[in-house]
Amino acid sequence: MNYYILLFILCILFSVIWKLIEAKVKGAFGEYQVAKILSSLPNNEYRILNNVMLPTDKGTTQIDHIVVSVYGIFVIETKNYRGWITGGEHSEKWTKNMYGKKYSFYNPLRQNYGHIKTLQKILNVPNNAYVSIVTFSHKATIKVKTSEQLIYFSKIKSVIKSYTNCVIEKNQLDILVNTILSANIDTKEKRKEHISNIKENVKINEQAINMGICPKCGGQLVKRQGKYGKFLGCSNYPKCRFIKK
Repeated sequence: MNYYILLFILCILFSVIWKLIEAKVKGAFGEYQVAKILSSLPNNEYRILNNVMLPTDKGTTQIDHIVVSVYGIFVIETKNYRGWITGGEHSEKWTKNMYGKKYSFYNPLRQNYGHIKTLQKILNVPNNAYVSIVTFSHKATIKVKTSEQLIYFSKIKSVIKSYTNCVIEKNQLDILVNTILSANIDTKEKRKEHISNIKENVKINEQAINMGICPKCGGQLVKRQGKYGKFLGCSNYPKCRFIKK
């Protein structure tokens, strides 16, 4: 085979393979950059966790970075994107505009809200202790207006250190970290087992609800009227906040 033809075929194959893995490679590099920045925080006050996968009612959720500190629990979503980033604070989708080509992606503010709700279920800390941070590479131009922490990589450390009020006891940090790590799904076997357990738990929960029993604490479910209509709530509220529309 002619050398140039072979080289041409190899270039095409490389281009195809790169297109398939490009997003994962860029995402991993962005997370590496942020992890490196976070690693410079003083370890006597901050505990850093990267790439944590936790179980949810619908399966699993992957959290890029969690910083556990006396000043709060910082939950960080990293986006290593290029181009203009536009969208609404409460929109389901945002848009990445790069050289006239537009791509939509899930609103990372909403994504991070889901991450925090997952952590709230396993950690015993006040809800106001959580801080959501969504961070973009400097290759992006952020055009989204929001009151939340939507920042560039270089601002992460200064934003975290701007929180100076102690909301968590220092002796609780390692306990919180161990709680997160114990829930972390770090092997394929655990992931498969978790998915199987979730499916079984869904069936059990549905059976309990049909019998008028709270699947979270075993209390009695009662009909209530809320702002957005009727729902089932646990009779043990506010100790148990389970609701079902």
